[in-house]
Amino acid sequence: MNLKKLLSTFLWVLILVISVPCLAYEGLTVKIGYAQGLELYHQSSILKETLEYLQKKIPNYRFELLPISSVDTQEDIKKEKIDFLIAPSNFFVELSGGIPFTHLATRIFDGTKDPAKTVGSTFVVRAERNDIQSIKDLRGKNCAASLPDSLGGWLAALGEIKEHGFDPDNFFKTKNFTQFQVPDVLNSVLSGSSDVGILSTCILEEAEALGMIEKGSLRVINKKTDDLSPIHCARSTQLYSDMSFVSLQGVPEPLVREVTVALLSMPVFDHSRWSVENDQYSIRKLLRELRLGPYSYLRDNSLTGLAKRYKTEIIAFVGILLFLIFNEFNLRRLVNKRTRQLSDALKAKEEADREAAEERKKFATLEKNGIIAQLGTIIAHEAKQPIATLTNYLQIFKMYLDRKNDNDAFSKDVFENMENQVSRLNTLVNSVRNFAKQKQNPQIKTDLVLITQKAIRSLEATEPDIEKVKISFNSKLKTALVLADPFSLELLILNLLRNGAQEAVSNTAKGSPILKVELSLSNDNKSFILLVENSGNLMTDKDLSRLVSLGESVKPDGLGLGLSIIRGIADLHGADLGFTGRDKGGVIASLRIDQLHV
Repeated sequence: MNLKKLLSTFLWVLILVISVPCLAYEGLTVKIGYAQGLELYHQSSILKETLEYLQKKIPNYRFELLPISSVDTQEDIKKEKIDFLIAPSNFFVELSGGIPFTHLATRIFDGTKDPAKTVGSTFVVRAERNDIQSIKDLRGKNCAASLPDSLGGWLAALGEIKEHGFDPDNFFKTKNFTQFQVPDVLNSVLSGSSDVGILSTCILEEAEALGMIEKGSLRVINKKTDDLSPIHCARSTQLYSDMSFVSLQGVPEPLVREVTVALLSMPVFDHSRWSVENDQYSIRKLLRELRLGPYSYLRDNSLTGLAKRYKTEIIAFVGILLFLIFNEFNLRRLVNKRTRQLSDALKAKEEADREAAEERKKFATLEKNGIIAQLGTIIAHEAKQPIATLTNYLQIFKMYLDRKNDNDAFSKDVFENMENQVSRLNTLVNSVRNFAKQKQNPQIKTDLVLITQKAIRSLEATEPDIEKVKISFNSKLKTALVLADPFSLELLILNLLRNGAQEAVSNTAKGSPILKVELSLSNDNKSFILLVENSGNLMTDKDLSRLVSLGESVKPDGLGLGLSIIRGIADLHGADLGFTGRDKGGVIASLRIDQLHV
């Protein structure tokens, strides 16, 4: 029960609140403004009948008509506190954006095919003016019109002139604005003061019907032959919407609703009635083409006017320009960045190539020295015994000749020369052997991890087919210190890697060539074990024995010098070098070298 009372009270309060604006207006004066330039004839036929009908249908209010200046429109509306406004449709196009309003109704001619298009202009000249037959003939003539802001009495005519390709601003020689079409414009043409007059649609027919002028005394120029004209009135231009009735901001909604209903229910008056039809687009288009009203800025060729006229294009251009500038700077930044990166990469590559070249040169020299040392050792070792034998035979032969007392001067000279040459050859052999022994570099503290990594990098830099091989290096040791000659040890590891890589590339039957390198500590923690494992052909016991043998190669065209070199380097470092076969094909080379305890 309490809830029902509460809801009932709330509804009554709501109704009271809604009714307050209407009650505040009830019994008060409602001010209806009208454009001051409206011709007297229209004022009597439209304003008077509309005002009387509103007063009849809505008796609770007193309706009052007030003239509004076409110059100080907004000031007059605010000053007079206008509630409703009646004016030509172009008037509201110019007013839009200045004062908020709501369109209620537009005057149309009853029975027309297009009610939204009812007003236009009519060019009239005296009937005897045979020199004027078209709009082109009106150029340079004297013109009479009502007001410069009249839609039917001037603006529509300018639009037609422009549509025919002429400049409406400089089309007529003189322009005489008389304020009223009837009788001022008619009298100006008939008296000869003006060559042509501009009338709103149906003004000519109404003046003739009222007997104000003799029928046929005026002739219409550029007469349209279609049947769109209201009640078949003559016209020279296209048609536009007629006068509109609008409510201004602040008028209570109930009052607006009552006025709207009254206007739309008002019977036909003077062949006209109020309707909701309205065509603002064609009027806006006309004013834009004529650069008038809200489009008058199009006539301004100053920087401000041009900026306002081409605001959208300028914003778009500036936006595109800023985008292009930003894009240019961004491209330059990216190009500079990429150039620096490329330059750095090229420098790094050049540096790597230079280091690789130096390393190759060092290794080539070391390898050549190793080969020379090995060859010198072999030659010296093998030549030592033949030289000793040759010396012994010379001594025996000399003793034989001494016994026979056959020591002539020539024989003695020959034996001395032979002894000298054999002694010289023996000295040369001993020099080679001593050179081979004295050419070794001193052994120092060396990190086997770093040496192995360096050998892998050298292999990658020097072998053309190394990209085909999948190389992996596995070491759980961060450092592995040994006592060694770094270059010799690196040459040893590099030879193992190169031989393994070449075998993997040449003889791997299935899958990618594999080259695995693993470094670990022996179980007794006294030495390091380096394993180099590569894929390839299955190795027989004979092949493995050839690898172990000094001076033999498993390659068809190999000389075995590489194996001799790495075995010699291993021996110099007290390291053990061995080879075993892989189950899937290939070889595992192992190098065991003593750990350096610091």
